[in-house]
Amino acid sequence: MEIIIGENAGFCYGVKRAVDNAIKEAKTGVTYCLGEIVHNQNVIDNLEKERIIFINDIEEAKGKTIIRAHGVPKEVYEKARKINIPLIDLTCPSVLKIQKIVEEYSKKEFFIIIVGNNNHPEIIGIKSRAGNKYIVIANKEELNGNFEKFQYEKNILLISQTTHSSKKFDEIAKELKSRLNDNTNLEIKKTICPSTEIRQKETEKIAKKVEIMIIIGDKKSSNTNKLYDISCKYCNKVLFIANENELDIKEIESVNIIGIMAGASTPKEDIIKVKNKIEEV
Repeated sequence: MEIIIGENAGFCYGVKRAVDNAIKEAKTGVTYCLGEIVHNQNVIDNLEKERIIFINDIEEAKGKTIIRAHGVPKEVYEKARKINIPLIDLTCPSVLKIQKIVEEYSKKEFFIIIVGNNNHPEIIGIKSRAGNKYIVIANKEELNGNFEKFQYEKNILLISQTTHSSKKFDEIAKELKSRLNDNTNLEIKKTICPSTEIRQKETEKIAKKVEIMIIIGDKKSSNTNKLYDISCKYCNKVLFIANENELDIKEIESVNIIGIMAGASTPKEDIIKVKNKIEEV
């Protein structure tokens, strides 16, 4: 049996930075975190063991509080200031960049088209900086369904969630260019994180040459779900598991070549545990 593990599987820079710094902060005293620092239950459980307290509202905090990798709405900063809660901002640098761009273009009166999942924490934070002229879409069909909302706008910005599908963003950009008239000032910023694009391309490459593809990560993770969707296009059998405990050995007993890819919020140790369980076969 051959096992192919993606070279880019597991923690990305932004996630590793957030988790490592959260652990450091916890060692210096009681530390709160506003929302899940990343979308991975194993990571959350481990951080709770480090005595990090997860809260859903900044008003629940009684001391220093972490801003998670996905970022938060703009008003959280002001609310924390008013109630004297010190913030440790661990927002991913790539997300901070998008927030800054959206705020800048909103002030210039651009209509902003945000590509992503409307209910994702990253998008919720981005929307809070977009003013009143924006929409959130996930694909080309939603673009066309909302076209009348911005077809007469003179200035339009197209931007993306860091973990969205690269191919879907390209499809939306192409469709938008074809439908807008020549007088529209369209600016396209493909703000998908480079590591996300690399991971998606590697997933496709592996999925094309294996009998079964195993995607490791939390089902709440946007980027991990994209890896699953890509794998399903190119491999006949795909398993989506959170950890080695969810792997059914019967599914892989007669397989000769297996591919493994993991999301950006999946710890390396989870990948190793899945690999070890497969090798026991």
